[in-house]
Parts: sequence; structure tokens; C-alpha cells
Amino acid sequence: MADTSLLAWTLLSVGLVLTPGPDMMIVAGHAARGGARAGLAAMAGIMLGGVFYMALCGFGFLSVLSAFPTLFMVVKIAGAAYLAWLGFKLLRGAVRPAPTTETPALGKPFRQGLLSTVLNPKVALFFLAILPQFVGQGPDAPLRGALLIAVPYVLGGFWLTGLAFVVARAGRAAKQSSAMRWIEGVLGAAFIGLAGRLALARNT
Repeated sequence: MADTSLLAWTLLSVGLVLTPGPDMMIVAGHAARGGARAGLAAMAGIMLGGVFYMALCGFGFLSVLSAFPTLFMVVKIAGAAYLAWLGFKLLRGAVRPAPTTETPALGKPFRQGLLSTVLNPKVALFFLAILPQFVGQGPDAPLRGALLIAVPYVLGGFWLTGLAFVVARAGRAAKQSSAMRWIEGVLGAAFIGLAGRLALARNT
């Protein structure tokens, strides 16, 4: 790949990483409630979701969602339902706060980060729409595509790590007031909004 193409893809990846979405909200939500460790656990799940898409691309399976509209619809509805469920849980927590623990379990944020990434078909469609312009053709195109998919996730790992620490610090202050309930309410509403957008998205 030419250096100019790699630079263009990197700049595009930066824009993708900085665009607010489920990844940022999941990491921020867990970091605010459970501290930096919970936010980093959610980030680790998101990174594993990136490895999942790298594998799909490397083995040539990424285009399956686009080729089979019914499969795309199933995954889309499942992803929207999952985001809506997360949103309702946050809203319920804002209305009826659960007792906090000193050492929150890390499996829950990890699973949520992983599932929110894997069940979001718009991620796959983004790669399907953009990657061919950068990888070209040939037998090694799937491998080049898999390596390019790694770029936004590596950049995202740094960004989400910093976000987790910043939000965790703010969360400690918010826990001493009623601000945490407002934060959870806003995040819950945002998740439900994202779920609606995903459910209405078309396979284009």
C-alpha cells in the first residue's frame, strides 16, 4: 500500500475513533460507575470485537452481512435490542441507584464492550464500503484489509484508555453528589437513541 493511502486511512480512522458512539458511551459509563478498571475492561471487550472483525475480513467472511439482507436484519435487530436493553438498565439505575461495591466485577463491562461491537452491523458495513478503496484486489487483499481494520482499533485503544481514566476521576466526584444519577440517565437515553438509529438503518 502506498504511504499516501495509509495516511489517508489513518486520518479516516482518527475521525471514526473520535466520533461519539456506543464504544465511548460504554467505556465512559462503566468508568464513571466502577472506576478506571471497569472502563478498561469494557475497552478490552471492544478491542476483542475488533479482532473479531479482523478475522472475518482475513477469512473473507466480512461481506456475508451485505450479501444476505436477512442475516443483516437479524444482526441489526439483535444489536439494536441489546443497546436498548443497556439504555433501559442505565435509566433504571438513575431512578433506583444500586448499592455500590468497592471492587466491581470486570466481566460485565468486558462482555458489554464485546457484544456491543460484534452486534453492530454498521461497523461491518463501514469496513465493506471503505476498505476496498484502500486494499485493492488480489489474493492478499483480505489480509491487507484485516491489518487496516486493526488501525482504528489500536487508535481507539489509546483514546478509550485516556477516556476511562478521565471519566473515572470525574465519576469519583460525581458519586459524592446526585450528578451520577443524571449521568446515567443521559447515557441511558443516548443508548436508546442509538438503538433506534441502528434499528432504522438500511443495508446500504
